[in-house]
Amino acid sequence: MRRIMVVALVATGLGLAGCQRNAAPTNAAAPSAAPAAASAASAAAASSASAGPVSQTGETPQAFVTRMLAPYQPNGAWWKQTNTPAEEKAQKAFEDAYDAEFYDADFLKLIDDNGSLAMKKGGGVDMDYDPICQCQDSGTSYHYVSGHPDGQFYDVVVKSDDKEQGTWTFVLADSPRGWKLYNVRDQTGDVRQWLTKHDDCLRAARSEKDGEACIS
Repeated sequence: MRRIMVVALVATGLGLAGCQRNAAPTNAAAPSAAPAAASAASAAAASSASAGPVSQTGETPQAFVTRMLAPYQPNGAWWKQTNTPAEEKAQKAFEDAYDAEFYDADFLKLIDDNGSLAMKKGGGVDMDYDPICQCQDSGTSYHYVSGHPDGQFYDVVVKSDDKEQGTWTFVLADSPRGWKLYNVRDQTGDVRQWLTKHDDCLRAARSEKDGEACIS
């Protein structure tokens, strides 16, 4: 597995999507229609606001995170058994497509570099969990909790049915291709910052002992 969880969505040029209220009826013969229309419009606006702003592709943060977490749910695609070379190839293709769909490219590179550098320079594993599910294996369900703008980002808080995990935050960034997972904030803090520090340390390591110090 690769990655941890707390969601913040980075939105470059983030703009909250406006909710249009239906115009009040002008027919004086039916005054009861105005309150009904206003009530319906208010409910629609509240629903839209709770889902957050839309990306450049028209998707809300909640919808994006729901799609991102779907393969991690029990019996999801991340946990598919591979018993043949063909199944392994298909699973690898799925994982590559998933990464391209949901991860900010620079964040994904930090994660992948950490894995390869730790093995090469430290003789072991540094980041030993998947930052999205905050896990190493399957077994629980994941849920959207809340979301809010955070400067140029949009933060989404999530949780699992495992109460010991608490909550974590996804930091999402908007792009021409829609939301991307720019960072995660969890119990270790800022994952992007943590990875950058550890990767730099591993690159500078001149011996396995130096590398072990980076991941200890």
